[in-house]
Amino acid sequence: MTLELLICTIDEGIERLKDSICPMPSRDDVHYLVSWQYTTPEPPQIPEWLTNRTDVTVLQLAGKGLCRNRNFALEHATGDILKICDDDELWTPEYFDTILDTYRSHPEYDIAHFQAIGPKKKYPPRFVSSFEITMKREKIGKLRFDERFGLGSDYLNAGEEDVLMFDAHRMGLHIHYEPKPICQTRANTTGDDISNPLLQRSKGAVFYRTGGFGYACYKAIRETLGWTLRQGMNPLTMLCNMWWGINYIRTWQP
Repeated sequence: MTLELLICTIDEGIERLKDSICPMPSRDDVHYLVSWQYTTPEPPQIPEWLTNRTDVTVLQLAGKGLCRNRNFALEHATGDILKICDDDELWTPEYFDTILDTYRSHPEYDIAHFQAIGPKKKYPPRFVSSFEITMKREKIGKLRFDERFGLGSDYLNAGEEDVLMFDAHRMGLHIHYEPKPICQTRANTTGDDISNPLLQRSKGAVFYRTGGFGYACYKAIRETLGWTLRQGMNPLTMLCNMWWGINYIRTWQP
């Protein structure tokens, strides 16, 4: 059984991988697939400290959009177990052993999400972050991230993990939570700042994408009232932003 880390980065973000990949010892059952987006006119040169490692593959993709990048990595993955990774993560060999041992002990698992050390999250999680997600490649089929969501998308900067897990449940995949850390991350998640209008739009869009129109309207009103009471949010502004997200997905045309 092999573990493949799908590490998505963009432009100069690849330099952060010096702190994560370089210190890790090579091992036969772990491979790193780096999907490197670039916004420059021509593909940048791949750093020598990455090309020198036989356990690293670097793919390059023009443009932006984190979910587009993740889907590109998923299309090119070859490992048995895949871990979605950000470019600011740190690992230890023990983290990799945790993932592999979990799937060996539970062959019925199709997707397992774990814990991360660093972000301000409570466990068990109410929402799953990408860096906590692992999946069995042969079982996920065409499961992919919805590219209308996530950093670098046109209008919605969050919510892609919620939509992915909803789609996985709808496909009937066996999903389990394991209360064990599998990485350290140095950044807060995109969904931390509820005052961000883009996040409010994303929430409305997720509600519609996962529950339909009636559910989305109910959740938008409930969330708005809750945040207004807890943090004094402007209810009209928040509700309008959530409605914008609902309407964007409801009327979206490919």
